[in-house]
Amino acid sequence: MKITIAFLIVLTALVGTMGIYVGKLLENTYLDILESRLSKEAKIISEDIMFNNLFDNPEQLQNRILQFSQGISARITVIDKDGKVLADSESDPHTLPNHLYRPEVQDALKTGMGQTKRYSATVKHDMLYIAIPMHNQEDVAGVMRLAIPETTISETVKKIWFSLAIGLLVTFIVFGIVIGNVSRMITRPIEEIIKVTREVTGQNYKKRIGINPKGELGQLAQAINFMIENLDQQMSTLKENKQRLQGIINNMFSGILLISDTRRIVLANEASTHLLGYTLENLMGRLYQDIGKNTGLHPLIERCFECGEKVRDEIHLYFPEEKIIDVNLASYKNDAGEIKGVIVLLHDITSIRRLEKLRSEFVTNVSHELKTPITSIKGFTETLLDGALEDQEISRNFLTIINEESDRLYRLISDILDLSRVEQKKMPLQIEEINITKLIKETASILREEARDKGIALIFPSTDDPVILEGDSDRIRQILLNLVSNGINYTSENGEVIIKVNETSEEEVELQVSDTGKGISPEHLPRIFERFYRVDKARTRESGGTGLGLAIVKHLVESHHGHIAVKSQEGIGTTFTISLPKYQPK
Repeated sequence: MKITIAFLIVLTALVGTMGIYVGKLLENTYLDILESRLSKEAKIISEDIMFNNLFDNPEQLQNRILQFSQGISARITVIDKDGKVLADSESDPHTLPNHLYRPEVQDALKTGMGQTKRYSATVKHDMLYIAIPMHNQEDVAGVMRLAIPETTISETVKKIWFSLAIGLLVTFIVFGIVIGNVSRMITRPIEEIIKVTREVTGQNYKKRIGINPKGELGQLAQAINFMIENLDQQMSTLKENKQRLQGIINNMFSGILLISDTRRIVLANEASTHLLGYTLENLMGRLYQDIGKNTGLHPLIERCFECGEKVRDEIHLYFPEEKIIDVNLASYKNDAGEIKGVIVLLHDITSIRRLEKLRSEFVTNVSHELKTPITSIKGFTETLLDGALEDQEISRNFLTIINEESDRLYRLISDILDLSRVEQKKMPLQIEEINITKLIKETASILREEARDKGIALIFPSTDDPVILEGDSDRIRQILLNLVSNGINYTSENGEVIIKVNETSEEEVELQVSDTGKGISPEHLPRIFERFYRVDKARTRESGGTGLGLAIVKHLVESHHGHIAVKSQEGIGTTFTISLPKYQPK
């Protein structure tokens, strides 16, 4: 549109300038032709008058002048050389004043040609006068003057200008239409190019310019299409890389923060939001000073900004929960070496530190548990070697103690090895169909004598109806032996240990081992499945327990994809409930 307007402005200026020039040229040409015609007509009339000797016959001269005036549409005046008007086609010559000093008459007498435009007092309007001398042989006899009203000339000039204006208008319209079509031919491809480039600016890289490839605009369109295609490929690659990077960042277990040189967080992943207790929306754009207060994170970030080197340290977070975080920081710089931000990597090492603590405690506990029987064995052995061996009663008593301590040491080592294998999932399970009712009866028969000796009733299902589990029979037996043995050990005389089995659903079977012992206080319940944790340490050692039984039970249950729970009330007793998968026929 702007190109069309520009072309039309140029065309208007050009046509206007040309019109003025041509109009003036036509006007001047017309006046030249008019003057030439009047001069020729004046000469013809003058020669006719002189040839017919009418100059000295005023009456005939007047008649002849009137005849000529009808043919040429001009006022004709004959003046003698003294300025007297001899004849006039529009006025009575006798009433006209002397014309000797009229400008055109003076010019005609002096130069042979007179021309002027002036107001006529006779006809009362402006006239164009043309005057030539009249010769009688070689002498000047007078002056022949022709005059045309200025209004006649003006009308003709107006007609010339009007015709020219019509012609120029037609020319302008024709050229305007041509220019409009040409400009549309030019601007349509340009508009198409602009439209497509705007689409591309809006990240629509599938648009292409549909222009004939011929000509400069076609070549430009081809070049732009090629550029868009390359841009589309590059943006697709960038998008894939961004999605890949975003996927990696979002699926990392470690938290990531990217902090700009304005100290604001410009990138974060879900892991960082969980660690810091913020939503992603609340985290993005915040000043890093507003997060993780009183954790030691702020000084690390500022130190990395100041030194530009890698920084690593451990911090404690207390919100939303207490955690130990391994923090790694590194700055990133631009080409000029200016620090533009800091990358913060947050790794939750709470479980690692907890495991390290548990490992340390485990080593301490194992050392302590091993030391007790070994010390006893060593002490009694040294006593025997020092001479007690000669006394049969003492030596037999000492050897019995050494044997018991050896059994205890064996059980402890066996339990440690079992716990290690089951924790590391190195204990293979022989999955098969298990008649749990039958297995309970077998377990009860093993422990019946021990229960009877302590005056404890061992109650188990009397039915022979099979309840089929899916699992490793040896490990399920180990679970039952541990739980029932614990119940016997912690139940007083005349108490009961009860074993129940229930089919709670089509997918699970529930085992319950209850006792009527003194129970477990609430503060001990959360920790009874920990290694070497004892509610009553003295009684556990007296019963030959290692403190690992319940930890082994818990891991064996979980390895069977089951779960274990405990309820206890002091003075009433304790109930362990185990849920295990029911056998599903293939």
